[in-house]
Amino acid sequence: MNWNAQARGKFRPVALAVLLSAGAALSGCSLLPKDPEPLKPPLVKPAQAQIATVEAKLGTIVRQVQGAGTFVPTDVEYYAFSEDGVIGDVRVRAGMEVKRGDILVTLRNDGLDIELLQRELEYEKKKLAFEDAVKSGDERLANIARIEFEIAKKQFERTKETAEHSVLRAGRDGIVSYATDLEPGDFVEGGRVLAAVADPSGMRLALGVQSNPVLNDIRIGMEAEVTFKGRSYKGTVTQTPASAPPTDDPRLREEYTRNLYIELDELPEDAKFGNTADVKIVAARRENVVVVPKGAVRTYFGRTFVVVLDGERRREIDVEIGLENPTEYEIVSGVEPGMLLILQ
Repeated sequence: MNWNAQARGKFRPVALAVLLSAGAALSGCSLLPKDPEPLKPPLVKPAQAQIATVEAKLGTIVRQVQGAGTFVPTDVEYYAFSEDGVIGDVRVRAGMEVKRGDILVTLRNDGLDIELLQRELEYEKKKLAFEDAVKSGDERLANIARIEFEIAKKQFERTKETAEHSVLRAGRDGIVSYATDLEPGDFVEGGRVLAAVADPSGMRLALGVQSNPVLNDIRIGMEAEVTFKGRSYKGTVTQTPASAPPTDDPRLREEYTRNLYIELDELPEDAKFGNTADVKIVAARRENVVVVPKGAVRTYFGRTFVVVLDGERRREIDVEIGLENPTEYEIVSGVEPGMLLILQ
């Protein structure tokens, strides 16, 4: 066998093996399962936007002030020192009964009480000496004793007056409606109210109305409905922040700007200073008018309007607003009962 024949003999099995492998590979690919085609997403109808609506109806709208009123005295005396000082003692607290002349607050007097006693002692001595000199019949001696007595008297009265200026006393019988929270040793400016004594026979209700938009509608003489411990009472508005009397007392000025006052036709027998009662004052009331919630009315660049749902259509209608309260509007024109309004 020559070399070529031998070579062909050697490479023939190898070539055959390669061909068989390639064929097997090709046939194997054709036998594998095919990947499934991706499924198409199901068709979903888009959700329709929910529209909140309200039907315009005839009704009643009320504009009112209401809240918890506090029983406060109508006749109060306020007490303050005329000059600056340091608190010595606070003898009273709110709610205490006091008699005319009782001490309310004192200032530190730095030994003034001892000086007052010394002046009083000197006064009594000079008085006694003057009386003895008069009895002696010696006019010159009596005149000298009189002068010494008058000097001692003036010194005593001046010291006494100074001492009295460091003590606040009740000028009437009554109940302490206010007492300072200052303590001994605290500095106090002259003119600052340190105590107040009220006549317990007169009370009224103070209703806080600061920043209440309805306040401008409240007038003196308006009726008030008052409920105290489950019982109903009638009252009358007697003072508003706008009608408050002028006062130099900053504490009173602040109270007057924050409260309106109601006096009851009949005071509850068991009412006391500090008790509370429910108060309602109707400033305005409209009946049988178109009333809608505030969320149904829109404003844009000075325009006031509503959006009406009419079947599938929407249309804007200009409206005129009447009475309002915190939650509702009276519609004077533009909306008829039964219209369906879209809320914002």
